[in-house]
Order: sequence, then structure tokens, then C-alpha cells
Amino acid sequence: MTTAPEGPSKNSWINRLSGVLTPTFLKRLSIALGIGLVGGLIAHSINMPLAWMMGPMLATFIASLMRVQMRIPMEFRSVILGVIGIFLGGSFTPETLNQAALWPISMIAVLIYVPIITVIVTWFYVKIARLDPATALFSATPGGLTPMVVLGAAAGGNEQKIALTQGLRVLLLVMSAPLIVLMITGVVASGHGDGDAVYMTLSEGILTGFAALITVLVFRKLRVPAAYMTGAMLASMVLHVTGIVEGNLPEWLLAGSLLILGAAIGSRFAGVKLSFLARLAGYSIFATVVILAFTGGVAWVVSQWLDLDFIAVLLAFAPGGVAEMSLIALALNVEPSFVAFHHIVRIFEIVLLAPIMAKWFQHHMSRKALKNAIPPE
Repeated sequence: MTTAPEGPSKNSWINRLSGVLTPTFLKRLSIALGIGLVGGLIAHSINMPLAWMMGPMLATFIASLMRVQMRIPMEFRSVILGVIGIFLGGSFTPETLNQAALWPISMIAVLIYVPIITVIVTWFYVKIARLDPATALFSATPGGLTPMVVLGAAAGGNEQKIALTQGLRVLLLVMSAPLIVLMITGVVASGHGDGDAVYMTLSEGILTGFAALITVLVFRKLRVPAAYMTGAMLASMVLHVTGIVEGNLPEWLLAGSLLILGAAIGSRFAGVKLSFLARLAGYSIFATVVILAFTGGVAWVVSQWLDLDFIAVLLAFAPGGVAEMSLIALALNVEPSFVAFHHIVRIFEIVLLAPIMAKWFQHHMSRKALKNAIPPE
């Protein structure tokens, strides 16, 4: 009796894993995490706002500009987003549902705000920065870096410019948001959340982790945007709102998650030419100032209209990363559930609209190329 040889599909994950875990990869990963740790320790020692994310982010960003070879793969960030999702889900309580009556109105404000700010920033990138329309649009759209790069390239945009402008937007907003909050309120975003927090027991942690894993797998199957974070947050939220789980994950796990997330943001710029980065950075800084000014005005109107906390609304509308802005809210203990909810709404809107924009640009470019190919009579 002969045994059939194993098919390649059975060992595909082993092959992929062995292909990734090379000495070079492990060295670059260790360098990125080591630099991030040093940055976090320095930031923590000087009481920098959101030190365990800001410190690693700035340290790895500077190292990237010095051409230090390092890398944190997206798979690491996905796991961290799942952990952060559990943290954010823990900010939901039975009382949260009573406060959510006004959320649909502010949610509609977010849905209106996103296309307006996208048009404003796109105009700036086209007219002032002289980017081509496709690159400008997908650089200005406040969505995730990866989908904007992929869809922007499909629409005829410049992949590297879109990646850099999107990365710079998140970097600048994450850096500026805690400082703006500090100037307005005098409160330092320490990254520790509520000092009186109750922590999960081991059994609660296992239950939450298992529920989060199942929900994430279902969300990935359904192609839900930001599945790792939204799935884990939904599972944690349900467990906390129903009272099955009362505590949250320990602070050291949040600090470690912040470290990896910050280092991942900063290391995105590894290998980029300084002259090229400086040229785009000037435009990105100005665009970020415009975004913050417009966001601040909208947040003030919405907060006054609905009698909501201004800082919470500002963080909910500021188009930084969904995890990053939610973590700042968690560190400040200003309605992190409210902030996370509105950022997820923003991501859903962009995920639905971005493919339509990409197809329109593809159609437009095809018609333009066909028109140019036909010689005049």
C-alpha cells in the first residue's frame, strides 16, 4: 500500500513561515523593536504624551531617515490591532448604551465630513503640490495606507507618493493630537487610561481572547474592514456590556502593544530618500494643519450642538489611524468607545467609496488614452 505524497497546499503555510523567518528578517525586526524600546523608555522618562507609542514612533522614524535597515511586518500589526480592539471593547459598559442616543447624529456628521475634507485636501495636492489627480485623491482620502496605495495605483496614481503622504498624515496627526489636547486641557495622555481600572482574571482573559479570535475569523471571511480590530472590539464589547467580563487587559500589555504599533509606523519610512521625503513632508505638514483646523471647527460645532465633550469629538473626527486616535482617547479616558465607533464608521465609508473612485479613474484614464490614440482628421 503506497502513501500519496502530500500536496503543496498542506505545507504552504510552513513554506511561507520558513521563507519569512530568515536571519536577515529577524535581525531587522529586532533592530526595529530595540530602537522602539529605547525611544519608549526615553519618552516615558520625560513624561511625553502617550510615551509608549510616541517614543518608539519618533525613534524609528529618525532611524529610518538615517537608513537603518529594519522592518515590522503587517502580520505583527494585525495581532496588535486585535489586542487593541480588546482594550477598546473594554471601554464599553452598560451605561455606554444610554449615552449612545446621540451617536447616530454625530455619525451622520462624520459621513458628511469625510468627503468634504477629502475634496479640500485633494484640491491642495493638485493645485499647490502639483500631484496628478489620482495620486492627489488617494493621498487625501483619510483611509488605511494599504488599501489607498493599492486602489490609487490601480487608478493610475503614484504608489510611493500615496504611501508617503498617507504615512506622514498618520504620523503628524498622532504626534500633534496629544500635544493639542495637552495645550487645551493640560492633561497628559499617559497611555494608562483609568487609574482605577479593574483587570481581567485569567479565565476572563482566555474567554475574551477566544471570543475575539472567533469573531475576527468570521469578520475576515465576510471581508469586514479592519477585521482584526473591529472583530476583537465587538467580541470584547459584547462581553463587557452584558457583564460577563468586567475587567480589562493589564497595562504592560497595552504598553507593549503601543510600542510595536509606534515602531511599525516609524519604520514605514525605511529606505526613503531624504530629499524626496522632505519635499512631500512640507506639503503634508501644511495639509495636516488644514485638516486640524477644519476638524477643530467641525468638532466644536458638533460638540456644541449635541452637548458632547469637545476633545472626544475632536479625536473622533481627526482622520488619523483608527487604532491610534482611539488609543489617545483611551489614554485620556475621554469616551474611547465613542471615538473608536466614529473612526470605524469613517473606515467603512471609505472602503465602500474608494473602489468606486478607483473604477471611475480607470475608466477616465482609458477614455483619455483612447482619445489620444485616435489621430485628428
